[in-house]
Parts: sequence; C-alpha cells; structure tokens
Amino acid sequence: MNLKRSYRSLVGGVWAGVLTTCLGLATVTVWTDTRDYERTIRDAQSTAEAVVQALGQEANRLVSSVDMLLSAAAARVDAHTFGASQNYTRQLLSGLMAHIPAVMAVRVLDASTTGVLFAQGGAAAEGRATDAELVRAALSVGQSELAVGSPTRVGPADSWFVSVARLVVPRPGETPLVAVADLSLSELQRLYGRLDLGPNGAIGLLRSDGVILVRHPYVPDKVGRSVAGGTLMRAAASAAGGTFGGNASPIDGVPRYGSFQRVAGAPLLVTTGVAKDETLAAWREGVQQDAAVVLGISTVLVGLGFGLTRALMRHRDLEAEARRAAGMLSAGEARYRLLAENTSELIVLAHDDGRRSYVSPAVRRLLGYTPEEAVAMRLRDCVHREDLALLVTQARRLAAGETQVSVVCRARHRTGSWVWVEGAFRRIPGAAPGEPAIIATFRDVGERQRHARALEEARITAERASQAKTDFLASMSHEIRTPLNGVIGYADLLLADRTLPGRHRRYLDRIASAGGALLTVVDDILDFSRIEAGGIALAEVPFAPAALVDNAASIVRGLSEPKGLALDVTLGDTVPDWVRGDPDRLRQILLNLLNNAVKFTPAGRIALRVEAEDDALRFSVSDTGIGIAPEQHGRLFQRFSQVDGSIRRQYGGSGLGLAICKGLVELMHGTIGLESRPGAGSTFWFRVTLPACPAPAAEAAEGRPEPVRPARLLLVEDVPINQDLARAVLESEGHSVDVAGDGAAAIEAVRAKPYDLVLMDVQMPGMDGITATRTIRSLPGPTGTVPIVAMTANVLPAQLETFRASGMDGHVGKPFKRAELAAAIARHRADGGPAPLPALIDFEAFAAARTLMGPERIDGLLGMLAAELEQRFRARSGDRAGLARDAHAMIAAAGLLGFTGLSDLCREIEGACLAGADLPELQRRIEAARAAALEQIETLRAA
Repeated sequence: MNLKRSYRSLVGGVWAGVLTTCLGLATVTVWTDTRDYERTIRDAQSTAEAVVQALGQEANRLVSSVDMLLSAAAARVDAHTFGASQNYTRQLLSGLMAHIPAVMAVRVLDASTTGVLFAQGGAAAEGRATDAELVRAALSVGQSELAVGSPTRVGPADSWFVSVARLVVPRPGETPLVAVADLSLSELQRLYGRLDLGPNGAIGLLRSDGVILVRHPYVPDKVGRSVAGGTLMRAAASAAGGTFGGNASPIDGVPRYGSFQRVAGAPLLVTTGVAKDETLAAWREGVQQDAAVVLGISTVLVGLGFGLTRALMRHRDLEAEARRAAGMLSAGEARYRLLAENTSELIVLAHDDGRRSYVSPAVRRLLGYTPEEAVAMRLRDCVHREDLALLVTQARRLAAGETQVSVVCRARHRTGSWVWVEGAFRRIPGAAPGEPAIIATFRDVGERQRHARALEEARITAERASQAKTDFLASMSHEIRTPLNGVIGYADLLLADRTLPGRHRRYLDRIASAGGALLTVVDDILDFSRIEAGGIALAEVPFAPAALVDNAASIVRGLSEPKGLALDVTLGDTVPDWVRGDPDRLRQILLNLLNNAVKFTPAGRIALRVEAEDDALRFSVSDTGIGIAPEQHGRLFQRFSQVDGSIRRQYGGSGLGLAICKGLVELMHGTIGLESRPGAGSTFWFRVTLPACPAPAAEAAEGRPEPVRPARLLLVEDVPINQDLARAVLESEGHSVDVAGDGAAAIEAVRAKPYDLVLMDVQMPGMDGITATRTIRSLPGPTGTVPIVAMTANVLPAQLETFRASGMDGHVGKPFKRAELAAAIARHRADGGPAPLPALIDFEAFAAARTLMGPERIDGLLGMLAAELEQRFRARSGDRAGLARDAHAMIAAAGLLGFTGLSDLCREIEGACLAGADLPELQRRIEAARAAALEQIETLRAA
C-alpha cells in the first residue's frame, strides 16, 4: 500500500507541473499578444499622423500662396481706379499663378453686385454661376479666412475644381471686393496618389462641413459627397487635429485607423487612414503562430505527462515484481545449486580472462579432482597439448561475439590418463563487470570417440579394398585389351581391302562384331559399379533392329552349329525398320542371353523372337535346355549367382552376365524376366522402349573415312604386334610414322625431329609413357609443346585424370577404332588439322534420283561419273582452258546424281578460269574433292 501511495503522489506532482506549465505559457502568450496589439495600433496611428502633418503643411502653404495671390489681385484692381495699368496687373498675376500650378483662373468681383471687375485665365471673364453663393460665403466669414465653394466637375474627363474667395475692404466705407481663385483638384489628386498607405489606405481633403474635395483612392462619384456625422467629423468638431480609428469608412466601408488636421486660413480638413485589416495582418499571423507553439508545447508536455505516468506505473510494477523475485531468489538459488551439484555433467562458471569461479562437484566423477582443485588448475595443466590450440580458438570465437561454441578435447584425469570430453560454451547474457561471463558444460564422450575411431578404421579398410578392386580391374582391362587390339585392328585393316570376296568379308564382319562385343563386355565389367548406380550414359542413335538381331545371331551361330543346335530368328511384321536407342548395349544383352541358351541346351533348338508392343520392342530367347526350378528364378539376376555350385563346375561362368543384363535393361527403363520349368527349357525376355524413327540420311555413306592431310607421327609402343597394326592403319591413311619402343626412345626422337603428333603408350618397360610425357613437356621450345595423345588399354577415369595431369592432350583406348584414332589425330595435330572439304553429296537428292531411275540405272550412271572423274582435272598447271572445259563438263553430270557440292565447286572453278583469278588453291580443292567423290561413289555402289 505504501508503494502505491508514493507512486500516486509522484503521478499527481507530474500532472500538476504539466498543467501549471501549460497555463503559465498560455497566460504569458496572451499578455504578450495584447501588448503587441496595442503597439500595432499605436504604430498605425503614428504613421497616419505623420502623413497628415506633412499633408497639412503642404495645404497650409497652398492656402497661404492662394491668399497672397487673391490679396494682390484685389489690391491691383483697387489701384486701377487711380490709373494703374491693367497689363502690369496681368503680368504680375501671371507670374504669381505660375508658382501655384493648382490655380486655374483668378477674378475680382464687386461684393455688392457680384459683377466681374477683373479676370485672368480660363472662363473667369464671364464669372461662374456659383459666384453669388461664394460672395455670400466670403461676406459671412469676413476677412478672417478664405471662403471655399463646392467642387465643380468640368470637361469629359471628370476633372474637378473648387473656387476659394478672399474678402478685401480697400478703405473703410468703400464697397468691399471679393477676389476668387479656381483651384484644380486634379493637381492635389496627383499629389495624394504618390503617397502609399497600403492597398486599402486613404487620404482626403475635406471642407470643414464634411464635403469631400480630394480623395485617394480616387473615385469621381465620391467627390462632393458629405461625410458629416461620421467618426472623423465628430472628432474634428472639437479639435484642430487628432486621431480616430476602428470604425468603417462611410465612403467604402473599410475600417481604418487615421488622423486629421485643420488647415490654417481656410475651412479645410486634411485626413489620412490606414486599413485596420492590413495593420493587424502581421499581428494576427503572429497570434496564430504563438497559438500553434503554445498548443504544440502543451501537447508535448501532456504527452510527457502520459509517458512519465506510464513509466512510473511500469517502474512500480517492476519494483513490485523485483521484490517478489527477490523473495523467490534465495529458494531458487538453493534449488539450482542442488541441481548443479547432483547433475552428471560438469558445470563451470568462468570469466573472460579464463579464471574459474565455480566448478560443480561432478568433476570428482569425471576427472577425479575436487571442485577447489579444479578452480585452481591452469588450463594447460588439464587439457592435452594437441587440443589446447583448438580450445583457445573456440574461446576467441566466443569472445568475438558468437553466442555458443563447442569443442571435443582430451582432459587430464587425476590418475594421469586422458578422458575425451565434449564442452559446450555459452555467454551469460547481461553479465555485470566482475561477474562470470561464460558458462560451460562438459560430458564424457569416450565411448563415442571409440566408435568413431572404429568407423574410421572400417572406412580406411573399405577404401583399400576398393582400391584393390580398381587395381585389379585396371590390370585385367589392360591384359584383355592388349590382344583384343590386334584382333579388332587387323580385322579393320582387312575390311578396308575392297578386293576381298563377299564370303571372306562376311567372316571378317563377324570377327569384328565379335571383337566389338567382347570389348563392350570388358567395358561393362570395368563400369559394373556404375551400372548399379545408374551412371552409364546410353547412346541415342538410329539403328535397324533386323540388322542388330542378325548380327547377334551370326556371332552365336559359331557356337550353336558345332553342338547341332538350330538357331531360329523371327521378327514380327510390325517391328519398325528403324528405331532410336543404344544398339551396342542391346547387342550385349542379346549375346548374354543367346550364349546362356547355347551353354545350357545340350540338344534341340534356340529361338530369338522380336515383337513390337506400342513404342517398345519385346525380345525373347527360348531354348529346349535343362530348365530352371521356379524357386531358383530369383537368384538368377543377382551378382555372382547361379542356380547351384554344380552348374558352375559343369558349365563354367562367373554368374555376372544376367546381373549386367538386368542393370542395363533397368537403365533403359525396361523390364526383364524368365519363364522356365525343369526339363522343359527356358524363355528369357526383356522389354524396352525404342521409338520408331526415319532412316538416317547418311546411311549410304556410313563408315566412310574423311580425307585428311598426311601428318608426321611418332608411335611409342613396346608390343611388336601393336606396332605393326597401328603403323599399318596410320600409313594406310597417308601418314608418315616413326616407331619408338619405350619412353626414353620417344624423348630422343622428338629431340631429333619435329612431329605433328605423338601417340604414347603408357605401360612400357624401362621408362613409361607418363614419365616420358613429363620429360618432353619440360623440354624448351616447340619440342616441349608437341601434342601427345595416350594410346593405351588403361581407360579407368582415375587413369585418364593421371594422363591429363602429366601433360597429355588426349586419349585413345585400345583396342582402337580407326574412326576414333583418325578423329583424335585431326583434333590434336600440331599443324591445325585436316583440310576442309565441301559437302559433296546431297543424299536426299541422290535418293530421289535413285527412286526415279531405279537402282540398276543409278549404278551405271555412278560408274560413268567415276570414269569421267578418273579422266578429268589432269591438265597441267596454268592450262586454264583445259581446266575450264573439265569443270564445265562435270557441272551437269555431278548435279544430276545429287553431287551438288562437287557441282558447285566445278562452277566456281569455271568462273575463276574465265575471270583470270588465281587457281592453285582451287586446284588443290578439286583434287581433294575428286578423290573423295571417287571413294563416295565406290561406297554407294557397294551398298
């Protein structure tokens, strides 16, 4: 209750101060604005009074001058009775009138008759209708002052004048004279117009009875109007001068503060006025600003009052909460200390400088020390020296601003052994200076570290086993590929001989296909782990299913015919002529299944059937062999698995073929299965999606090598059969080949002679290919930059990376294919690659001509074209006419059969000959094109 009462008093004091301040500020502002109001009115009246005094002086001078003029005129007229000269009088009056611009005319009247005795200027000679009234006014005022008549308008321009009169008595008893002067009010109007009293200020000249004579702003209709009875005239009735103000003018209704002054010697009154609104405009703006400031300050003060009130209320609540928390703190501290002393984890409170202020009793169980001993120990005495740097690094991260770090390290036990512990360090938020800033918890992780060490040892063992498998596969691949290189290479060389009989060519085709199939199997064994992971990239090329099936069956017939097994091949009527897929992988699957059928069929027949199912093809291989029990079907597609051990002993094999087939089929998103019973044979089938596609346009030219320029090559190979094979292939392409038996010989060769390319074997006696490559790359000049391409049976990814790291530019695997070898030479040779040849034949145009004329006639035309090419383009250099005739003759013949590229080149040569252009480059191009066209014709006729 006392706490609430004290805070209510504070709140009351705050609001009392706020309200008092606001009220005082408002009072001071009102008093200041009132004083400013009075001062503003006084200033306006002072301004009007100063102006009216100046105007009054000017009016007094005018009246005095006019009075002198009138007196002089009356005296001269009186002198005329004694013989004075009227001309002199006129000259005298003209001189006086010249000094008074406002005087329009002067005349002297007989007071008894109002007749004109003398007149000068304007219409004075005849007198005016108002003269009688003016004479009466002059007689009534006597000689004390001038008499002033009413304003009169003259002319179309609203010009006004007023007549003033002076009564003159020449001598006692004589008839009085009245001298009259007509004064132009326009002159006075211009004088008043030059004064500025604001947009709504006013200046006026009035008669004493309130009739307006002159007014600025000028309003013609207001001249002659009487303002008698107004505020001005009431103030002027009893005073010669003074001020008035606040009321609206009877002329234009504008309230003004003004001043007035009577004119000496005439019944005239000069008055000025300053508009009330204009006078108070600045004061009113100031009042508005003052009100805004007072309102703003009051709002801020009220806001501060509310803010202080809320702050005081919050402080009151916090103080009450603090008192409650203080009451609970002692009990809570006892509970937390009990928890810290009995928890299994070690708890430490430390300062930023590393000092420890608290260590929980769990240190006895974890490290064997008492809490007091642990507090006193140095950090390097209780942490393993190899882990000390890591602990210091984590502590620096915590000091740099991270809220939490952790570390695994070894802590010294009291017995001298080391205990693996995991520590978690956190900063204590809001820790005061001098208090602990870090809390750390430690727990025993020795068992986890032992498990981690066991896992690491297992990983190392697995990596060693994997490396051993990789080494085995690399060695196996090299040993198989080396003899296979000779088989496939010599088969390719024999196939390049166009003179072989058809039967021998078919045998060689089967040898090459079998070698290719064996090479594919070797590659698949090397990549078996990638098959399981789905990492093998499948080709997407057009191929003919009929040719694929016939090729596979032809290879297997060499195994089935010696056993007396019939091999039937059936293609469904709906099987497309051409499909897209990977023919090499499909051939591998078919060969696996066909080889198994031959192996496990002692007698009977084998059937290979292909059927179309939507966009897929279903391949099935059936046999009349021993059959398989249903319970054994699931084991067949597993790695290294066969039906039982006796099968392996009787028939051989590793049990890997069907597992490879299953992996490849699934990689093609297909399915594979079997149907079999013991003694009733087996049917293995697989179904894969192979969409139909059109025949490739370049089918007829498939396998034709592209012409290349001869290159200087160095072949580095230690096996004689591989030397002979590679040399024969390369020299058949027109290349010049030198052979080195090992790496050392290769280094000496490149030092002695420049080469366009080095084909480097890797595994050789003496210096190997990698060492030789590194040595060559260290040689100075062009010798060190000669292109080097590895030609080896080592094809594993890690081996290829080693080749690139040593400085080799590319790789060709053994057994090599002629096209791949030619492409590698063209890509890496130092002299820039093969000379470009034009695209000689348009296969669509050739196919159209073949359809139109028939195969036999086309074959004859191709022979005639070849004969022409053999005879043409043999003119001597410089024989333009002969070269032009040959080119002209071939334009139509080549274009008719679809050789559009050749036809265009001949047309270009004919034009160059006729135009006198350079011919050497064109002759080189036509020689290359002629040779390529002859080879193309030979290929087309053999197809």
